[in-house]
Amino acid sequence: MQDVAGLFELLLGGAGLPAALTRTDGAVLAANAAFARRLGRPEAWRPDGLLHDLAAPDLADRLQAAVARAAAAPGRELRVEGEFDHGEYGRLRLACHLSAVLVEGRCAGVLHRLRLVAHAPSTDGEEAAGTRAPGAPPAFDRHGMLETLVEGAPVALFQYRADPDGRASVPLFNASTLDLFGVSAETLERDGGAVFTHVPADDLKMMADVIAHTSRTLQTGTLRYRIAHPTRGLRHVIGEGRPMRLPDGGVIWHCVAFDVTREQEAELRARESDAALALANQRLARIALVAPVGLYEFRSAPDGSWSFPYLSPPMKELLGVEDARESLEASAVFDLIVPGDVPDLAASIERSGRTGERWTRRMRVRHPQRGLIWVRAESLPQADPDGGVTWTGAIYDVSEDVRREAELAEAHARADAMRAENERQALQDGLTGLPNRRAYDRAFAERIARARDGSGATEAILVRLDLDHFKAVNDTLGHAAGDRVLLQVAQILRQGLRGGDFAARIGGDEFSILLAPDATPELAERIVERIQAGLAEPLMHDGRPCRFGASFGLAHTEELGEVGAELQVFADAALYRAKESGRSRLELFTPELHRGILADRRMAMELQDALERDEFVPFFQPQVRARDRSLYGAEVLLRWRHPRDGLLAPPAFLRLADQLRLSPSIDRRVMERTQEVLAAWAEAGFVPPRLSFNMSAGRIRDPDVVETARRIADGPTRIAMELLESTLVEEEGDVFRFNLDKLREAGIAIEIDDFGSGHASIVGLTQMAPDVLKIDRRLVAPAAEDRRSRRLVQAILEIARTLGISTIAEGIESEAHARALAELGCDVLQGYHFGAPMEADAFLAFAQDWVARVA
Repeated sequence: MQDVAGLFELLLGGAGLPAALTRTDGAVLAANAAFARRLGRPEAWRPDGLLHDLAAPDLADRLQAAVARAAAAPGRELRVEGEFDHGEYGRLRLACHLSAVLVEGRCAGVLHRLRLVAHAPSTDGEEAAGTRAPGAPPAFDRHGMLETLVEGAPVALFQYRADPDGRASVPLFNASTLDLFGVSAETLERDGGAVFTHVPADDLKMMADVIAHTSRTLQTGTLRYRIAHPTRGLRHVIGEGRPMRLPDGGVIWHCVAFDVTREQEAELRARESDAALALANQRLARIALVAPVGLYEFRSAPDGSWSFPYLSPPMKELLGVEDARESLEASAVFDLIVPGDVPDLAASIERSGRTGERWTRRMRVRHPQRGLIWVRAESLPQADPDGGVTWTGAIYDVSEDVRREAELAEAHARADAMRAENERQALQDGLTGLPNRRAYDRAFAERIARARDGSGATEAILVRLDLDHFKAVNDTLGHAAGDRVLLQVAQILRQGLRGGDFAARIGGDEFSILLAPDATPELAERIVERIQAGLAEPLMHDGRPCRFGASFGLAHTEELGEVGAELQVFADAALYRAKESGRSRLELFTPELHRGILADRRMAMELQDALERDEFVPFFQPQVRARDRSLYGAEVLLRWRHPRDGLLAPPAFLRLADQLRLSPSIDRRVMERTQEVLAAWAEAGFVPPRLSFNMSAGRIRDPDVVETARRIADGPTRIAMELLESTLVEEEGDVFRFNLDKLREAGIAIEIDDFGSGHASIVGLTQMAPDVLKIDRRLVAPAAEDRRSRRLVQAILEIARTLGISTIAEGIESEAHARALAELGCDVLQGYHFGAPMEADAFLAFAQDWVARVA
């Protein structure tokens, strides 16, 4: 053991991190200088007692127990945090990381590494004598503070050492070094040369030359090189090393490295942009020579004179200008324009120069050889620094267009009569003969317009009608029977309505009825009753009854001019209520429904804002294994941190988010936030074994959500997607199956959520081939006491075991509940008995405590 202590004394002596080696009873075998400084002891201090004697009473027992656990579990690192007695400052809060040291397969001692957490005062509330002046802030461990600053620096800081025998080592490095070079601390501790593992061979040769040169001259060396990072791709780096000769002849470089990938890419884009601009200028010059249009610049000088600074050769040829000069007076062109067109032409130029609007004009030109032609010119004005205006534009021959326009004018006149007839037919539904959606929109808009201009009534009643069970008629009796039903409905509407009422078929099995202005709500209800009575009469098709009904939504307003098209929204809301309330009934629009619409609109805007303000956050509910209560993972649950209403669960907003098609964006953001949480947990030393996300079939079809899930699955945590039992693979399309296969290929597990609450078949279950079944809490809740419920849950568990599927029981509320489900053979348990859904920080603390207790 003394040989081991001597060896570790040599190894720990040069380390910058405070470290010590103890026996399993806590007696110190070796400690480095940094360890002595951290505890405020003399440089040569070697404790001659137990290490936990230096800890505060509340920490000593935990520290002693952690030493015993670390010795009993080699390969596992433990962490204990608490207050130590500091030689100068009184109490100092430190985190102690413990791990067993094995020699020839046996535990030779326990390694302790200290990290500063926060300074704490002495137990009596007073600072130690001489530690600070009156009124000064509490003293801190300067060495620890420097270590913290270096460790948290955003650039790579490290020492690179080359020994005379050619060996390389990296004695000191910060976290940014590991992140930039894509290597682990363990790798660098074994082999310092591994810091350049991902540097391409060409750059390694340059780096070797710089190292050789600076080792001879002891001058600071600077080098640009690349790193083929294993996860972040190719990175561009600027590194600088200041060499220093060591007494043994070796050299140590104090190095700093900066990631300049963004700057390198920006520089490359700038060069590409310059090259593209030069190429574009060349192309424009060639285009001006071969383009079938004339290009020009026209300028109005501050003194009011006009000129053409530039005319392309095709423009001169088009207009018949014989002057070979590139720049000409305006008269060289204007003299060729038919005089009658010049006044309006000049006025339009002055107006464009004054307003800055795009200039376009069609005019007649007398060509010296071709005679009268029509041309069209278009240009954009640009104000000049001297107060003038320059137009840049093009001119082209439209003589053929003018000829065709004349020929078409006569054809248009002949088509007007046909158009009127077509319009009439376009306003009629081809099957029922009722007005169609277009006719209804026109009639409704005219009614609103008359209410607003005072020429019509301001009171209006709108009825929406939607057939119930119409799809069943089509599916069971065929579309011919469905057409027969629609014809019957149209006939009943004609018979049940008055002359001034307007009924239209606005879609599949939907109808709108705009009652005449003199209608009252009472009359409207009687009309609906007549229609309902007509629809209740039996309808036979090929000797078989067509069973169907209708739901009605009625909206009434006395201020149509103010309400306008909102009346349709009101009627639709009433119809939706009728459908929800059991169908085949009439519902009236009420203030309650209006408040619901306003609330939905307000929430729709808030949902959009919530995405922009990043208000959707993941919560985590723990899942534990039934057999030993070890942490299995967590279910990720969506929460909205609403600025006014506080924390909202999905039932409060998910329906509206689905209607607005925002759910994929919300899911994607929650996954991204979860990825950030996983990174933070990893830095804290915690990696959850498994996380599961709730996902609908519609969102599985979204490739963006699938890709986000695949990025999370690249980490050490196993990822699962929970699909509702009502999602049957046999009813989904190819995109759903394709994305499901992609998820499995990425190592993402598939779970069936709320199993037992829907209508999944055994065949559908085998086609879905999930990894896990989550038994619905409504089946789990009574299983602890009710025998029938226990048998039902046991049957589900037997099916899962037969298919090789794991099981999770939701809604575990007590220890008795948990034991009952474990006895039935359930694999994993989840519920408030173990923990409610919690935020990331709270779950981290819960998980670390749970793992420590279960271990």
